[in-house]
Amino acid sequence: MQYLENQGIKIPFIFEKNQDLPIVVLKLVFQNCGRSYDEIAGLAKMFSRILNEGVDDQFFKELEFRAISLEASSGFESLEINLSCLNEHFKFAMHQIERLLLKPRIEEKILKKIKINTLGELASKKSDFDYLAKNLLNSEVFEYLEFQSPNDGDEKSIESITLESLHHYYKKNIHLNNLVCVIGGNIEEKEAKDFLNSLLEKLHKGEVNKNKKYEFCKKNKDKVLVRKESEQAYIYFATPLHLSFNDKDIHLAKIALFVLGQGGFGSRIMEEIRVKRGLAYSAYAMLDIRLSFSRIFGYLQTKNESATEAKKIIKKLFDNFLQYGINENELIQAKNFLIGSSPLRYESLSKRLAIAFNEYYQGLEQGYYKKELNLIQEVKLDEINAYIKKHKEILNISFASIQNEN
Repeated sequence: MQYLENQGIKIPFIFEKNQDLPIVVLKLVFQNCGRSYDEIAGLAKMFSRILNEGVDDQFFKELEFRAISLEASSGFESLEINLSCLNEHFKFAMHQIERLLLKPRIEEKILKKIKINTLGELASKKSDFDYLAKNLLNSEVFEYLEFQSPNDGDEKSIESITLESLHHYYKKNIHLNNLVCVIGGNIEEKEAKDFLNSLLEKLHKGEVNKNKKYEFCKKNKDKVLVRKESEQAYIYFATPLHLSFNDKDIHLAKIALFVLGQGGFGSRIMEEIRVKRGLAYSAYAMLDIRLSFSRIFGYLQTKNESATEAKKIIKKLFDNFLQYGINENELIQAKNFLIGSSPLRYESLSKRLAIAFNEYYQGLEQGYYKKELNLIQEVKLDEINAYIKKHKEILNISFASIQNEN
């Protein structure tokens, strides 16, 4: 973890040299400019689609000829560009990224084409009940405008996006103050810095976009959207969880959620919902923590006539979990998995770079996740059960489901 300094701005720079394969991978992350910062719902996603059009009709053909992978994507909090190529083509790839960032294809004919494709995708998703139920849950538990439509936006907002709004987004967000550079592979550190500095000096400084925070709704919700053609009940649920990345005991939350619902077979939710009662093929609850919010997020799918029963079981499971905590065997199994599976999380260059970026993004020291394994190993049963009992907010469960009540 270092910094590149350009135009008086310090840009985070994460690097790992690795000669296992003759490749270079690069991730350019523009922070605080995803869906949560949209001035028009779906604007960030639309801009990422614009980037994926290149600068002309030959742009991606030239990349494909050299087996260069280049893709832009946007999420709730950020927008990123991912590159992967043979090291012999990295110079050409950087030249193409520079062209793309300096002159994205913000043109009327391109925007019109993307709008048609996006509206077509949204139309097809109207029969994707998982997608609909998840968006319904988000709109219920976070009572903010940013959550009332998905990352893509909706039909009305997409139609309202103009060339002017895209140019405004570009100027406001694609700049040095938002940027983090992550690079690794068969390349020398100095060479990587030289390539990046050549790009950075052509970007403008911009102004820092401040982090946002969202509070979970105060009132429990149970929203049901009836669809006659639904043969199953698609149930999503969430609870608030008061924690942040830099909490010294966040490793206890990871153990707790592994036991409750993130550990697959053997987890409390899977055992009660599927194994004992056969109500669902899959059921889980996971820790969903970001810079802007934190919660427990879960899902299950069951028969329409079993939906009410399944929700009652989830509530009872959370109540018992808070009241009685976990047992010694569950603690041992959670430790064994979380510690034993850690080598897999570091097995590839892209995974290691992603971990290093997450440690920076979450405000943690570099190497924190490896140190966290020692903290997990030392956890005692009474310690984690005391931690679980403190989080009474997890009983405030909200549901959203797509089902045929008949």
